[in-house]
Amino acid sequence: MINLTNLSSCEWIALASSLAISIGQNITADEAGILSNFFSALGDNLGIISSENSNNNSNSNSNNDNNNNNK
Repeated sequence: MINLTNLSSCEWIALASSLAISIGQNITADEAGILSNFFSALGDNLGIISSENSNNNSNSNSNNDNNNNNK
């Protein structure tokens, strides 16, 4: 299994380009538009989840620091 955190930015670009080319070769323009919109929505939602998780982790760490300082 590939560890996604170990990929460089260039590897991410190559992966995305390769997938787009592979998928795009056998679909219509309408289908490509639908998939484009879907993957944009998927990316936006993953960004929201990531931001929320980051915010929750930050709050949790801050609470832990405050609890440790009060001991």
